[in-house]
Formats: sequence, C-alpha cells, structure tokens
Amino acid sequence: MRTIVTNFGNKLGVQLPKSLLQRAKIAENDNVEIFVKNNNIIIRQQENKKHLTTKERINAFCETTDEIQSPEIDWGKPKGKEIW
Repeated sequence: MRTIVTNFGNKLGVQLPKSLLQRAKIAENDNVEIFVKNNNIIIRQQENKKHLTTKERINAFCETTDEIQSPEIDWGKPKGKEIW
C-alpha cells in the first residue's frame, strides 16, 4: 500500500485505509504507540491497562498491606500557633 504524507494544520499525517487497520486489529479511538525503529515508523496497539485503585496499586507494590503501616511518630509538643 502506498499513501502520501499530507498537511493537517500544524501537523503532518497519513490516512490509513480501514482494511489495513482491521488487519492490524486497530479500531477507531484505540490507543496506539508510535515509535521509530531502524528508520521505520512503527504503529502498534497499546495494551488496555485497567485503571487500578489505590489499594490495588499498594497490593501490587507490597506483599501485604501490613508492610506499609508504620507506627505514629511523636513530633513533640506544638511550638508556635499550630492547632492540634
């Protein structure tokens, strides 16, 4: 397949035929990654990463949530105009 690089406002781009995108299993609004390798432009579909909750992120980082719990720290008596 051949195409022409065209001007889209302040950017250059190419139009990709639907049949080519279907063969690559890329659909409208899919997230893709574009990079250069050996002077070739590579376009590939990004993995659909599930948005993790804070608890899921902590669990992925630590073996158990007990690892992230720490004892309270006594910083001493208030000085100045702190409100406790």
